[in-house]
Order: sequence, then structure tokens, then C-alpha cells
Amino acid sequence: MANKRKNGSGGGTALNDAFRQAVAEQLLDGADPEALARQFASSAGLGLGLIQAEVARAAKSPYLLAAQGLRTRLHERLGKWEWVLQNGARLAARDPAALAIPVLDRPDGEALYRDHYRAHRPALIRGLFDHWPARRLWSLAHVAAALGDRPVRVQWNREADSDYEGNSDAHGAFRPYSEIAARLAAPGDSNDFYVTANNSDANRAAFAPLFAETGEIPGILYEGTPRGMGHIWIGPRGTITPWHHDLTNNLLIQLVGRKRVRMVASHDTPLMRNWRHCFSAWGTDDLPPGPAAPGKPAVLECEIGPGDAIFLPVGWWHHVEGLEPHIGMSFTSFVWDNDFYSDYRSYGPL
Repeated sequence: MANKRKNGSGGGTALNDAFRQAVAEQLLDGADPEALARQFASSAGLGLGLIQAEVARAAKSPYLLAAQGLRTRLHERLGKWEWVLQNGARLAARDPAALAIPVLDRPDGEALYRDHYRAHRPALIRGLFDHWPARRLWSLAHVAAALGDRPVRVQWNREADSDYEGNSDAHGAFRPYSEIAARLAAPGDSNDFYVTANNSDANRAAFAPLFAETGEIPGILYEGTPRGMGHIWIGPRGTITPWHHDLTNNLLIQLVGRKRVRMVASHDTPLMRNWRHCFSAWGTDDLPPGPAAPGKPAVLECEIGPGDAIFLPVGWWHHVEGLEPHIGMSFTSFVWDNDFYSDYRSYGPL
């Protein structure tokens, strides 16, 4: 049996490479060697002396020592980057309007680019698409009549999964739009179903009658964008898009119903508990609007209703809640360079 453990071929939790990797990871994470040995001896069903000897060998391994040195350098490097970001946060907090989202009335492209797109600053915009037929035509009833029983891809059964946003592909399902419309008309809140941007490619043909009722946003979006590259969002009161950031600048417009949007500046990323890819571990009630608090970032908030648009800068964290049954659209096809994703590498755990 001892020989099997030495070679890593025995049953149970043997002293194999997987076990040694687990020991190394714990030591790199700062675990006390003696406490670690006792923990593994208890959980693995192996003798304490055997585990102590293995942990001691690991702690003296030149490979582990090199990894610890690299970890220290990476920690110092991350600390430097966080210091730079926190300087930006401190300076931004001195702005008397730091918690206010600027409101713009029909801005031209040059002003939006200069004061917000290039300046990396959000904005609430009004009057941007008042000329669209959809602005006067769209309602829950109009969309239901236009789509009828067409199959529409929707995020379904979201409430059964605490990480429904991260697992959005697993919740994709096709349903007759009439079924979605019936659920939209039901009273009460729901976060169980939502037609989101994730479904746009699958829904482009089904939504053709709706795209035909949109228009252009000249000087800001490429010609043909609303009809060819727009994303439609349809959901009930109570939908939650949890804290996350996008890899592009985004324009979110509202045609039916109201939403609450909360935002955190990208320079506060070190405070956003970013555990994987673009997702935050903060919950809906964890970050109320207001100035920064110990361990928490400053949070901006606004409501958008029919006719409103929000410019969301790339990397800014946001949380969106449906206050009523709602229909909106989002766009990334700005006339200015918006390729901030090609160099992005952090898709996994952080």
C-alpha cells in the first residue's frame, strides 16, 4: 500500500500529482504548513507524519520557491496598478458633480464624442430617436401583435440558477412570442425570463417587423445600425441584469417601460469583487447609490423611460433593474473606434 501511495497509483486520496498540486496551491496562497498538513491528514485519511513530510518537501521545492517569488512580483505589480486606479477614483470624488450623470438633449456626434466617448464618462441622453416610428408605435400590445406566435429565443428559467447571467447560454430557449407576451401581462415581479442581447442573432429574422420601425442615429451610429446590428431587450418588471462590465462602449435606449441603472466607474474595478471575466460578486442590495464607503465604490444611479438613452462607457460597471414591463434596444456600432475587446484576455476566474 505504501508503494502505491508513493507512486500515486493507490485508491482514495493518494500522494499523487493532483494532491501535490493542491498542496502547492494552498502554500502559494499563504497557508501555514503545519495547519495545512493537519487539514489534509484529516480529510485524506492518511497519516499525519506522511502528510507533514510531503508538505515540508513541497515548501522547500525550488519550483515552489520560484513560483512564490513570481507571485510576490505579480502581487506588487497588481498593487501598483490598483494604486494608479485609486488615484483616479480619489480625484474623481473631488468633483462636486461626481455622483451625477450628465443629462444631454439631442447632442450631436462631435459633442458626445468629445465630452463622453473620449472622456470615458456616462451620459443620460434625451431626444436621440424621437424621429423613429417605433417611438410612437411600440407598446407591449403592438409588439405582441407584430410577432404573434413567431418562435423567439429567450433566457428562460433564470430564477433556478443563482449565476443565470454567467450561464446565460444554458438558459436559452425558443418560445412562441405569444407565450412571452402572456407572461409579460401577468401581475407581479419576475426575473425568470428575459429577451436579451445574447439572443439577438437567433431573433433577427423574427424581429424583422420591429427593426423596420426603427431609424437612424446619424453622426453617432453607423448607417443601418438599428435595423442591422441592434439588440432588442424585452422583459417583465423585476428583471435584474447583475453587476458586470462590457468590453465595448454601449448605447442603451428605452422605448417602453422604465429601468433603474446603477453604474460604477472603471477606476473602481479593484473594489468590484470581480471574481470571473466581467462579473461581480456584489448583489443587488450590496451597492446602493452614493459616495464611496470603506471597501465599496461610489455608485451612480438614474432611471430611464421611453425616449431616454444611456451612454455606458467601456469597462464601467452597471446593474440594470426593470421597474416595469419594458422594451429597449442596445447598440455598439458607433462611428468611432469601439474595438476594446481584441486585446481582452481575462475570460476565466480571477
